[in-house]
Amino acid sequence: MKLAADGIARVEVYLADGASPAERTAARELVDYLTKVTGARFEVLPEADDPGDGRAIVVGPSAAARSIDDSAGEPGDEEWVLRTVGDRLHLFGGRPRGTLYAVYEFLERHVGVRWWTPYEQYVPDLPDLEVPVLDERGRPAFAYRDISLGDVSRVFAARSRLNGHFSRALPSYGGARTYGGPHHVHTFHLYVPPAEFLEQHPDYFSEIGGLRYGEEAQLCLTHPDLPEFVAERMAREIDDARREAAENGASLPTLFSFSQNDWGRPCECERCRALVEREGSESGPVIAFVNELARLLAREDLELWIDTLAYHYTLDPPSGLRAVPGVVVRVTGLHQRDFTMSIEHPSNARYAEAVEAWGERTDQLWVWDYSVPFGDYGDFPIPNLRATAQDYAWYLDHGVEGIYLQAAYPIAGDMRDLKMWVAAKLLSDPRQDYDRLIAEFTDGYYGSAGAPIRRYLELLERAARRNPSPIGYLPDPADYGYLDRKFFRAAHRLFDRAEREVTGDEVSLRRVRHARLSLDRASLVFWPVAGKGAGGDFSAVAERYRRTWREQLAIRSAAAEWEAVMDEVDREIRYWSTEHSD
Repeated sequence: MKLAADGIARVEVYLADGASPAERTAARELVDYLTKVTGARFEVLPEADDPGDGRAIVVGPSAAARSIDDSAGEPGDEEWVLRTVGDRLHLFGGRPRGTLYAVYEFLERHVGVRWWTPYEQYVPDLPDLEVPVLDERGRPAFAYRDISLGDVSRVFAARSRLNGHFSRALPSYGGARTYGGPHHVHTFHLYVPPAEFLEQHPDYFSEIGGLRYGEEAQLCLTHPDLPEFVAERMAREIDDARREAAENGASLPTLFSFSQNDWGRPCECERCRALVEREGSESGPVIAFVNELARLLAREDLELWIDTLAYHYTLDPPSGLRAVPGVVVRVTGLHQRDFTMSIEHPSNARYAEAVEAWGERTDQLWVWDYSVPFGDYGDFPIPNLRATAQDYAWYLDHGVEGIYLQAAYPIAGDMRDLKMWVAAKLLSDPRQDYDRLIAEFTDGYYGSAGAPIRRYLELLERAARRNPSPIGYLPDPADYGYLDRKFFRAAHRLFDRAEREVTGDEVSLRRVRHARLSLDRASLVFWPVAGKGAGGDFSAVAERYRRTWREQLAIRSAAAEWEAVMDEVDREIRYWSTEHSD
């Protein structure tokens, strides 16, 4: 089907009558990108003007689309369909996001558009554009898909098929599954603030060693009055959040978190201990409580999900209690994970067992995942990209319905751009070919430097296999045993080659330098080990590190933030220089 020839449009684009805001956006995105790709002038026409014959693209659930005989039935809420019937291409799907995803799938799969990062895209130059006869249908693998990308556009999140809280998508881009206040996690102390209630109701808080503690502790989840108390406060949060969303034209929040504080010290009172012993886990009181919350807040006119954590001391599920419908359990192995290996590796057996066991205790099983560990050294090179692909396929096979990926270090994170793009693609389809996916990004984003960067990724994996070094969530430099002299020498050779491959291409050079940022930082910290491998010139590596930060800040941050960030970068360099000179 010829869409354009010699920069002249050869099809009309029609939008289904009664189109939703997201379907109108889909039609606009389609004609905007077809215009950018071909140089031709495309415009959106109403379905009422469609004569029903002639070459056309019809966007949304038009009468013709609804009449297509399809044994698969009507598309689900995020399901998309690309279907050629005669000389007409139908792009449609379920509501709220199906049609939007149909357009994005078409533009990526068959036109060649790529949204690499929130800041950089690829639009091919094709004044002559043809597409094959299409008969494709699909949907994202996970029902909830979210990445905390930092300060990124809602449009990029929608184009990446992210639908969670941090995507912040407006109804015009299909909306999002968002959390209402007071926060999306760690809310015990927000619903029952110790400063407000400890003196009046010490029995609401953790009893530890016979004393009640409000600060850096939890709640007494078996207190008979506490469920109704929290339900009343949550009901007010629900009303406030929905009113605010309506006023701002945002998605109505459907998720409300009642989850443990981000520290330990659960209640040890007699009632809580009895329930913990009966259920064999500290998660017993949590599930009993959120089940009661769901019962107290259930309303036929309200879509509502109570969200809680299986985390830290509550990682293991209760032996008998089961989360009731309307309760989401987010499992996170932050304190139990080896970040260098997949969930199927023996070093992650405890976490894998917990996820599997929770699958028997809830119908709404989600995972809180991490792209890198945390702390001052969480941004060092870490071989977890292939592990992420393996994990997401495993999660899907084990009944996980939602994944939130916490992505720290928006600039300094290891291979940040590659990892975020791959993660978004895997959230839609974790069973796609990993090597093809990596090649698509590295060749498309880094150009002729793609091959040496892929060899670098393989080098990092081999180094970790040669010198296994489990990485926890707060690693010290000494934990990175695989970052040895042999690795640094080979890694810098590959990046030197990558930079030579794109000499003269300033955009690709900038992207390659950013991919090298994590390696450069580790080299500066490990200079006595890495020095010769990095070229033997501390000041040259430090200057490249400094330059990369400035380049990325210019793209990703407001100018007002640059000075403070660069001051910190310079302080780090001075500190490492002094340490190594000593």
